[in-house]
Amino acid sequence: MIMMDLRDVIRDILGSYRVQFLILPESCTGAEASALDFQFRDQLYESFDYAQMAERMSSLVPEDGVIDYKDDFGLHYLILRGRNSEQGSVIFFGPYTYRSYGEEEYLKLQERHSLPAEALEAIRWYFKRIPVILDYLSWQHLFTGLLARYLAFPDLEIKAVSYDHPETVKQKPTVSLSSIPYTSVEARYEVENRMLEAIRRGDISEATYQQNLFMGFSLDQRISDRIRDAKDMIIAVNTNFRKTIEQAAVHPLYIDAISGQFVIEIEQTDTMDQLQALIPKMIRHYCLLVQRHSMINYSQAVRDCLNYINFHYSEPLSLETLAGRFSVNKNYLSSRFHAEVRKTVTDYINQTRIQHAAELLGKTALSIQEIAEQCGFTDGNYLTRIFKKIHGMTPNEYRKSLAAGGGRERTGKEKRTDEKRETE
Repeated sequence: MIMMDLRDVIRDILGSYRVQFLILPESCTGAEASALDFQFRDQLYESFDYAQMAERMSSLVPEDGVIDYKDDFGLHYLILRGRNSEQGSVIFFGPYTYRSYGEEEYLKLQERHSLPAEALEAIRWYFKRIPVILDYLSWQHLFTGLLARYLAFPDLEIKAVSYDHPETVKQKPTVSLSSIPYTSVEARYEVENRMLEAIRRGDISEATYQQNLFMGFSLDQRISDRIRDAKDMIIAVNTNFRKTIEQAAVHPLYIDAISGQFVIEIEQTDTMDQLQALIPKMIRHYCLLVQRHSMINYSQAVRDCLNYINFHYSEPLSLETLAGRFSVNKNYLSSRFHAEVRKTVTDYINQTRIQHAAELLGKTALSIQEIAEQCGFTDGNYLTRIFKKIHGMTPNEYRKSLAAGGGRERTGKEKRTDEKRETE
């Protein structure tokens, strides 16, 4: 496993716990470092120096080690120095706590830091959002192993470090709850927008990570029926996902099919656990739709042709008919299509038809001639010739291989042989 892969695995695991993964330069600005506590201290103190706070935390990290840093508010961070592409940076996992906080703890924090009365509500809302790691030993064991591999230091131990000195910075005379970014509507929208942007790119890992963070925000229940309220929320999420992949130039027919199916699934769901499991499922399906059907990188002329071929593959198609339908010069269309798709129009038409023919061979008992007619080929012999050119076997051989359980991904050698056939 390469280092970048391992880092992404660590980040995804943190996302499942709703714990932030943050990379900061060793000499970072206050604005960059304010992400450490989501600007919480900035709401309590005048001109809080986040750069100094980041430098203090980083200075305690050994070159080949990891610390479990506990700050003056009881917030924990795993901190280590970056390797490879993160060289010259410091990586923070956090904030999180190892136990749930309640009113007694909130009062103690307010009194210990000599904060005004208004700060109690701010502390309460902030800690409701902070993830809690209840199984300390499992958490430590998990990241000791992963970070030992990341740092290439097999004898790694995570060292506990506490900074137990309340800030002496001048406090703000009043604390406005509505201005606390991490518990505010603005912060929730920011995480949501990052999730939607990842879906627009088809990035399942990033979208899932942001979704896990998003689920940590407390959303007010709007109606008394908890299940109905959750269903309405997820229907709204489904709508957002649908509009997002529309921006990735996915054809509305693909979008409408998946969106409508999820609405049905939402309404047929009976429990909160099932509803909560729907969102990551939706993220995966919408991202896959972008990966497979996004036309964002194609010119309008090529995009029109691709969509038309995908939905009208059973009809008579050619470069001439497509150029005439979309009122473009056929030489221009041929040149643009080959430059952008890396295939000729004819090759793409045949590839699309063969894809659907292969599906019919596996799912139906239709004859080769019947499949040819449904997929836009003039006869079964032509289908057989093109099918063998692409798959390296005849349709009947392909169907027999599926029936025998032999359907599989072609090897690299087979693919190279097929590519050679296509050039002959």
